[in-house]
Amino acid sequence: MARPGSRDPSAGSDADVGPTVARELVRSRLKALREASELSSATVAEHTGWSTSKLNRIENGEVTVQPFELRALLSYYGVAEGEVATLARLSRVSRARQWYSKHRLEGDFQRFVAYEYEASVINIWQILFFPGLLQTEEYARAITALSMRRSPDHEDVLSRVKLRMDRQQEFRERLTRPHPPRIVAVIDESVLHRPVGGPDCLRRQIDHVLDLAERQPEVYTIAVTPMDLAHHSGLGGTFELLQFDTPGHDDVLYVEAAAGASSLQMSPVEDSLFRAIMQDLLTYGRTGDEAIEMIRNARTTLPPP
Repeated sequence: MARPGSRDPSAGSDADVGPTVARELVRSRLKALREASELSSATVAEHTGWSTSKLNRIENGEVTVQPFELRALLSYYGVAEGEVATLARLSRVSRARQWYSKHRLEGDFQRFVAYEYEASVINIWQILFFPGLLQTEEYARAITALSMRRSPDHEDVLSRVKLRMDRQQEFRERLTRPHPPRIVAVIDESVLHRPVGGPDCLRRQIDHVLDLAERQPEVYTIAVTPMDLAHHSGLGGTFELLQFDTPGHDDVLYVEAAAGASSLQMSPVEDSLFRAIMQDLLTYGRTGDEAIEMIRNARTTLPPP
């Protein structure tokens, strides 16, 4: 039986983390150290010469902290040199500029792209169309134009598609490094029959997904939920659940919604719920050879080119 992505704590270490995870590890540790010391934000800010708002923004992950400032703060908290060195290195990593900076993203979506790039397992449930990380450029332009109610050659559509293609390229490049990531994607059967961009575009999209699943099954796990599925836990909406090898880092949940109302969460309670939903989709849906056969059969129903 297929299962949602599992994490092996021994597979990665803080030496492998990217800037977004590094920032989260530093901010959460600094907050925990201050609270364990029973010091108020105002007291720490007075000692460091910072404003209280600066300390709060660092602890909330809104800004990074420079390594020399970090060392001074950790000395005040009485932290051992071994941990100081580790956190200082993470601080340097957290300040590195990344590929997605050129796209000028904002808010939760910016954080989602950053976390997705660093995740070890990307769990996806998509009820309406093929997931972005699996789309051809042709299909991506068609679905983006429809969702934005604009022409496929509109600059806003092209900008979004370029980001999607860049996300795919960065994912593929990560496959050449130690501890490569993988995707566990579940799609609804209706996706296989929705003629986004026309039947020829859909046919090429299906061929692309089949090629990924058959050439790199260790990277791309594809599952399908039949339209007659009675036990269906995924009708609440689309989401991505990102998992990380880094010890001490929570899952990241990104829930897609219309009109820019998508949200990103890091809540153990919510993560547990959505892991259970993902497991249901894999348990009661079609996986492995059955899923591939269902996708192939959908392709045969398309009109000839």
